[in-house]
Amino acid sequence: MVSAVHVAEVNPDDYGDGVLYLPLGIELRPREKNDWGHADRPRLKEQVAADRPHGVSGGKLVCLLCLKDPERGLRWMTFVDSGRQGQLFRHETGDWSHAEHVPESDTHKALKERKAATWSEAGARSVVTEEWRPKAKKRPDVFAVGGKLTVAGEVQHTQITPSAVGRRQKALATAGDRVVWTTDRNANNVAWLRRVPHLAVPALDDYRLYRQVDTPLLNVVTGWTYFEAQRCGWADLWRRNSSRCPESGKLVPCGKLHLYPTLNPAEYRPDSDARFPHGSTMHLDHMLEGILNGTWVPYRPPRRDQVVWVPAVRVEQVVAERGPSGDAEQPAPGRRSRREEASRSCDVGVVPVPRPPVVIEEMLPEPEPMCCGLKFPQFAGRSVRSECRMCASSPTWYRLNEAAGFLT
Repeated sequence: MVSAVHVAEVNPDDYGDGVLYLPLGIELRPREKNDWGHADRPRLKEQVAADRPHGVSGGKLVCLLCLKDPERGLRWMTFVDSGRQGQLFRHETGDWSHAEHVPESDTHKALKERKAATWSEAGARSVVTEEWRPKAKKRPDVFAVGGKLTVAGEVQHTQITPSAVGRRQKALATAGDRVVWTTDRNANNVAWLRRVPHLAVPALDDYRLYRQVDTPLLNVVTGWTYFEAQRCGWADLWRRNSSRCPESGKLVPCGKLHLYPTLNPAEYRPDSDARFPHGSTMHLDHMLEGILNGTWVPYRPPRRDQVVWVPAVRVEQVVAERGPSGDAEQPAPGRRSRREEASRSCDVGVVPVPRPPVVIEEMLPEPEPMCCGLKFPQFAGRSVRSECRMCASSPTWYRLNEAAGFLT
């Protein structure tokens, strides 16, 4: 089939993050696995699968994500049947796929639809799914416009690298959206999401259990924290249960009340007007409603690479006690070594005294001994020879050690 569009004439900013099919000049969105975003073309999959060859030799399928990246540029793709994941698009060189080009799983779709339904019932002005964000150059799973802010909801069923999570988080946050990640992982299996604002729900066997109609209260196992007021010296969860003062960092208690992180739901005062009540435990719909309305905000504790959701009414006091820790909307930097982070409380505010530079004198080589010529005139001015051992003036005289012992 003759291409309707030449690749040199393609402007990637006119398209989203899918795959460009040059013979028809249309963008294929593999996340919509039923029709690739083209319900008016019922036999589009059969047409692409039969339109061989693909890759460089065929010149038909172009990766729009790589075309938007100046470091990658033009990358040709192939349409294959991977078996376990079904039919998907892969780069011809490297045999790999973008997450945006992998068909959507049932679990991912169920959590995405639950997010959209929750924000719609919570009073969002508009809620869309898989909508392209030109400013971020990303397509968040759910995008909601609330009364105070815009929220981008990301659902991650399969584990990806922390760097890939960070790039997506940075792009959406820079566009002005508050991002909340949701995954179906246990609390001990979300380390790859800890650097961004996240919520984790239990891993269930049946994806239908993630729907609101089947599970009205879906617990959130990690990603949030309450606060309780306790006298200084209480075990601090953010400091490995240390009893140091949150303000000064000293072991001696200051005697004042501080806010300590806790998982005790009795310390939380939920909004009485919330569409989704809090209940006996924290559940997903209540958290999503609070994030949309701004009653829950992301916070990064100092000296930690983790971002958690905290009640907005407590943030000002927590920052006053523990200090600011950077922009929690951006991905947290990686953890440094404890040797670099370590400091003593007595060193706080101390200006180090500069030391004078240490001058190391250059070690010059010792001069080579020369023959004096008193015993052997023919060797005068030359390097010491073996015959010079018979000369009492030579540094190699064979009785030199005996003479030195006699003089001492």
